[in-house]
Amino acid sequence: MNDTVVIIIGIVIAVFLWKVMTHKSKSEIEEENRLKESLSDEFIYDPETGTKLTLEQAESGHWIAHNNVNRIKDSDEIEQFYYDDEKEVEELKNYIKKTGNTYKKLTNYQIELLEKTETLSKYDNWSYSSSFSNDNGNRFVLFPAVEITGNRHQSGYHESQIMFWIKDEQLSGHFYLREKTNFEKLTDIFRNDDDIKLDNYESFTIKKSNNMLYIIKLLNFFKDEKGLEFEIYGDNLFIKTLRFPNMDDYLRIEKIIKNVC
Repeated sequence: MNDTVVIIIGIVIAVFLWKVMTHKSKSEIEEENRLKESLSDEFIYDPETGTKLTLEQAESGHWIAHNNVNRIKDSDEIEQFYYDDEKEVEELKNYIKKTGNTYKKLTNYQIELLEKTETLSKYDNWSYSSSFSNDNGNRFVLFPAVEITGNRHQSGYHESQIMFWIKDEQLSGHFYLREKTNFEKLTDIFRNDDDIKLDNYESFTIKKSNNMLYIIKLLNFFKDEKGLEFEIYGDNLFIKTLRFPNMDDYLRIEKIIKNVC
């Protein structure tokens, strides 16, 4: 093989490797285009209210905020300013608003109560973006963003989820339920001493209740549902998903709540 052939083969291989290394997926191309469009815009977009500010207005601070947090976002807006799973979250928020819920900011007292729950306090950090209610605060749905700080032995975790919050005066005590591990499923065959027995969930009693029959009957409506966490804290029932917000999770929980709570 002469030098010319070797050089040609080398060039062909180099070009091939360059194309492989610089190839972009469809989602990457879409995100690049979205960013380019955003950078070329002459305004800053507020995703909650839909307010569009010029850079000059934003820097000066002299502008009027539009009180339209309960507006329904149209498909063009969602397509332009959101991407991937975020689009489904915005469609879900639209559905929540269309079904009679309105944006309702949590009070300091409510946030302090959430901080005391096992459901959220087990994370290294958490926050929430939106919360909605349709009955003066007796029932909420919110989107907590939970975080586990990573280290060299464990990767970090930061994700938004769905959480339902229901006030029920017949509830009392403090209980936390999560999905059973395989080991717990095995040991429960020989000894199941949980106060609340659900096939798929491990129950932890933090404070006993004087109305156990009602609590067991209520939670049994969820016994076949997977991928959830439950907590009863006084007269509060919390139900949280374990994955990014999506319509399927919301609808299956909403259906049960409408029928039994």
